[in-house]
Amino acid sequence: MNTNWMIGTHGDPLGALQKFVKTLWEQTGLDVMVVAPNGSGFLLESPDELEHMNPFRPLMKLNTARLVVDTARKYPGKRIGAMLRPCEVRALNEMAARGAVKRDDVLAVCTDCLGTFPADEFEWRTERSSKGLTKDSLQFAPQGGISAYRYRPACQMCAEPGANEGDVNIGVFGLPVRQSMLVNAQDGKVILENLTDGLAADELVDKREHTLAKISDRHVRTRERVLKGLDENLPADVQELLLQFESCGDCQACMNVCPICSVDEPRKDESGRLVREDVVNWLLSCAGCGMCEQSCPQHQPLSAVFSHIREQIDAELAL
Repeated sequence: MNTNWMIGTHGDPLGALQKFVKTLWEQTGLDVMVVAPNGSGFLLESPDELEHMNPFRPLMKLNTARLVVDTARKYPGKRIGAMLRPCEVRALNEMAARGAVKRDDVLAVCTDCLGTFPADEFEWRTERSSKGLTKDSLQFAPQGGISAYRYRPACQMCAEPGANEGDVNIGVFGLPVRQSMLVNAQDGKVILENLTDGLAADELVDKREHTLAKISDRHVRTRERVLKGLDENLPADVQELLLQFESCGDCQACMNVCPICSVDEPRKDESGRLVREDVVNWLLSCAGCGMCEQSCPQHQPLSAVFSHIREQIDAELAL
């Protein structure tokens, strides 16, 4: 069972997180760290470069788990750290299950995901934000986020935005982030006692869990509303989805950006049609990052469609 610890932020939650990760890096002997790409790249080779790490920036251009796998291949035998969102950790775990990376070789630090904007919306808001979008997002962390209807569809429907599956998890939802954040580690992975400011009060843990439950409920209702709106345009099962894929021709933009497909792409049969079993396995492994929908030239609501079909598959498997 995980024990929650507290990090004092002293009015600067991002700076406090960077300081914590720097100490974590040094304690665990990391060689490099993969972070979400920005103007300074994605691979940090020294803890002194952590000023370029910002997991609260509300923009997601690709699933960073792909970069983790690429880095592991480039640096075999190296100890790799990775700063990831919950959907990126889920993708990394699925890729590891397929043998693309040794999960024990990666220390995944996961943060609660405050949501991300589409790229054009991000740029528009950046130009008009007086404090910066990172500060805007963190300001509303106690309430569970801001402007959810503006986020990418995958973020609006994500039922698990909380950091729970990383080797080290950082919690901000429901918390007074200008005062403190929560942190816990998978049993035996990291010793946090000397890296934090003590055990977290039960009140803080309860606030985060309560807020996460509210967010999850809100996102489930959003998903139901979207699916209801699609109505007749929603494929009823895998077979209908395969027919929709055929109408896309050789596009495959959704698969080209999918982290799972990057290591285990669905095959095609002799007639050029996608193999049903492979598509089923793909959908069951979906991390919910929404990169597929973001890349679709036809602007199909793939986050909702894929989650709906996955639900149908789960129901069939349960029979």
